[in-house]
Amino acid sequence: MKKLVLTLAIVFAGIMSANAQVWIGGGVGAQVEKGYTYVNIAPELGYAINDQWQVALGADYSMATGGGTVNFLYLEPYVRYVGGTIGKKFSLFMDLTGDFELLDAGKGYAVMLRPGIAWQATEQFTAAFRFGYAGYDHNYKGSGNNGFVMDCFLVAPEIRIYYNF
Repeated sequence: MKKLVLTLAIVFAGIMSANAQVWIGGGVGAQVEKGYTYVNIAPELGYAINDQWQVALGADYSMATGGGTVNFLYLEPYVRYVGGTIGKKFSLFMDLTGDFELLDAGKGYAVMLRPGIAWQATEQFTAAFRFGYAGYDHNYKGSGNNGFVMDCFLVAPEIRIYYNF
């Protein structure tokens, strides 16, 4: 175990000292309606391999109340391909994500493509907007569904804020 911890520490130190882009961030959200409340916290840690490829690991905790309380905890690794830029501040991307339920006895999961656009506001801060998803769902977020899913949310995109080291 000590060797594993030492190896991970050396790898992490190497990544941080290399001339690579590491980021930390995520998103939070809430929805409150009469008789229903939804809260979401989703931290992420990512690494830019080069200008086009990035990898990240996120966690997503959600709690919904209304006729009972339901908690969800997902592990969300993803690979991001940056397909192009618009000027110097905006880039178009496609994420290949895997969402794996950690609390549910049914072990729901999903594998999806999520398109989006990123805005690099400053050298250190980036905002990423995801506009939907398409992929395979197996009891994702307790839905009971198994099969292909697709959704588009242009009016209320998923927003994540990142700090770039």
